[in-house]
Amino acid sequence: MRLTEAHAVHLDNLAGASGLTRNEVIRRALLNVEIPSARARQEVQDILRIQREQNRLGGLLKKALTEREEKASLRRTLIEVERNGAELRRVLAHLVRSR
Repeated sequence: MRLTEAHAVHLDNLAGASGLTRNEVIRRALLNVEIPSARARQEVQDILRIQREQNRLGGLLKKALTEREEKASLRRTLIEVERNGAELRRVLAHLVRSR
């Protein structure tokens, strides 16, 4: 398919903003599938990062409970879990408000 210079620039801009390849942008456009914005991609990455952290903290908490670690260690882990949960709620609330 041949593109004018203006169309090629627009395609490159869409690909750059979405993080997709030019081919994927064209494929999604032809199939009428949403092309994500860079902001949407970043929000998903933030949620995945928080989820990984929550999984790590859950593992630490499980280990602490099964090994009967001291209460101070359990408190620190629980504080981290609560802080991480609050961050997750904040990111999700921002995501919902921006839609």
